[in-house]
Amino acid sequence: MIPTQKTKKLLFWCGLSLPMVALLAMTWLVHQSSGQFSNSFSWVMQTYKVLDLFEQTQAHIVDAEASQRGYLLTGRSDYLEPYHRAMASIRDDLAELKKLTHGNATQQANLALLEKMVDSDLVFDPATAVIAGVNSTNGSVVTLTQRGRLKLEQVRRVLFQAHEEQQRLLSQQQQSAESDAVYTQIMALILIGAVALALILVVVILLRLEKLQEFVTICAWTGQVKYQGKWLRLDEYLKQQFGISVSHSLSQDAADKMMRDIEDLNRPGPPPPAA
Repeated sequence: MIPTQKTKKLLFWCGLSLPMVALLAMTWLVHQSSGQFSNSFSWVMQTYKVLDLFEQTQAHIVDAEASQRGYLLTGRSDYLEPYHRAMASIRDDLAELKKLTHGNATQQANLALLEKMVDSDLVFDPATAVIAGVNSTNGSVVTLTQRGRLKLEQVRRVLFQAHEEQQRLLSQQQQSAESDAVYTQIMALILIGAVALALILVVVILLRLEKLQEFVTICAWTGQVKYQGKWLRLDEYLKQQFGISVSHSLSQDAADKMMRDIEDLNRPGPPPPAA
């Protein structure tokens, strides 16, 4: 089937516009992928920082409880300095964790519960505290030790819940990043296919232009065109080669010549010679 002139124009403009559209789309895709990668990288780094802070907070709580128990058992003031240092670190860790997880209601609830436990179990006034070291007995030592173990177990449960929640969020973010990567690959394949199609259209257009630049042999006597070893009328050649439909008319010169011939035939003249 020979393509029409309208089809050829459509192919021509498609061949010119598709590469530009594909180039713009690939530029947008690269920009989008870079933004998604940057956001995913920042979120993953923040998540690992939160997990490290949970581990660090747990270590500081253990230090604060050990120093508190040591002071309550012995009454020695040298336990107070590490206790206050550990408590200050706990406050800083909780403030940083609240800031890093401000968009997560579950983690905010876990941190609020942890802060409440720290205030109720670890905060004490050394001046009014009952010091077991003054009248130390095995029972008091065991009681404080068991109480300290219970405090740490409760704290560890809360920290474990917070740690698991953060791990869940990390896994969810990784799945989302994988889905974005698959989507980006699919879009890249589609754009590559569009560029390949555009190149094919450009090659077709170039081949057609190359044919237009070829020499055409025309009969000097009849005006017929030589095409693929055959002599065709000009309208047949245009139809087969370019899909152009030809309509016939009469030029002004031909019309004038026809009128002159008709007038010559109708002009009166001498009678014809006798037989």
